[in-house]
Amino acid sequence: MRFDEKIKQMLGKAASEIGQELSRMGVQGQAELGSALFTGNAYVPYGQGQNRDGAVHGMEGQQQEVQQDIQRENEGHSL
Repeated sequence: MRFDEKIKQMLGKAASEIGQELSRMGVQGQAELGSALFTGNAYVPYGQGQNRDGAVHGMEGQQQEVQQDIQRENEGHSL
């Protein structure tokens, strides 16, 4: 892959991630505005709902990979 193609690919990925983050922030802003209008308080407890699914699954996937690596190592030593 040429350098300019790599740059285009990286910029496209970055633009996609920025768009997703702005979308998430927009949803949070809507929740805060709605809360402020209807309750007089803009505080909204986001909790775990603000985490992106990919980030959560990414960590679980990494943990599974580590466990599989450990299991493979243990099986290799028992032979």
